[in-house]
Amino acid sequence: MVDYARLQENQETALRPYLRALARTDPSNLSEDARLAFWVNAYNALALKLIVENYPVESIRDVKPSGLPFIPKVNSPFKLEVSEVAGKKRTLDEIEHDIIRKEFPEEPRIHAAVVCAAMSCPELRQEAYTGARLDDQLDDQMRMFLRNENKNRIPAGENQIRLSKIFDWYGGDFAQEGTSKQTAVMDMAAGYFEDERARKLRRGTYDVSYLDYDWSLNEQSDDGGEGRVASGE
Repeated sequence: MVDYARLQENQETALRPYLRALARTDPSNLSEDARLAFWVNAYNALALKLIVENYPVESIRDVKPSGLPFIPKVNSPFKLEVSEVAGKKRTLDEIEHDIIRKEFPEEPRIHAAVVCAAMSCPELRQEAYTGARLDDQLDDQMRMFLRNENKNRIPAGENQIRLSKIFDWYGGDFAQEGTSKQTAVMDMAAGYFEDERARKLRRGTYDVSYLDYDWSLNEQSDDGGEGRVASGE
């Protein structure tokens, strides 16, 4: 969870120096893992910037372009130019879809790493991603995401599971040719459990549905906990 009020107060030292570094960095000469880490970090930093500059808001979807009427899918917050990265003004959609998903199609675990400031997103990692540790970091993120019952509900001893809507939207990124997205996601998820859930996921014996996506802000409450519990009932 994120303490946006505190981040807003301290953005000059806590956020802006990092954004300036992103602006002047050229990732093209980095290793593949380091480049992917760079772009995931950039996405998360721009999402933070977008919220901080418009805080207080209840949801990232409440952020609207200044002076323009809000038109969904045209000038949504995900299509706003937020900040310069690698010498060019970038949008969240551009970084996620045109760069990360397009240039790194064999790494679907990024869906447990990019965080768009919503409660149903994966948790924002408390460290930057690095090329040297990327595989372990993405594995850890996916494990935490799948085992977080506010994000995915895969109970032992039951025949029904409710997965994050992310796996409905982007399940195809996990699938090989000839494999359905649901089968691919369940095969992937099985690797993050060691009990009967792993066997049932691999066999595809679960009845699968998807949780509603809670777009409310992933804000830390005054007591240090979550501001809201993800919806989906």
